[in-house]
Amino acid sequence: MNMKNQKIVAILFIILGISFVFYWNQYRPSSIKKECHTQAKEKAIENNAQSNGKFKLDTYNGYFDICLNEKGL
Repeated sequence: MNMKNQKIVAILFIILGISFVFYWNQYRPSSIKKECHTQAKEKAIENNAQSNGKFKLDTYNGYFDICLNEKGL
């Protein structure tokens, strides 16, 4: 390999590494939190006896925390 190819390979590895770090620390947690918000809201509404679209915040927070723990956050 000549010097030019080595630089290109090194730059590609750096870009790949930065992309992985961004995915793992920013994109993945954000998408998991969105999914958990939706699931927790649905379960909290289902759990509410009044079923008028309202729910107790404590119930929502409990389901949200459970979901986050299941997903590894």
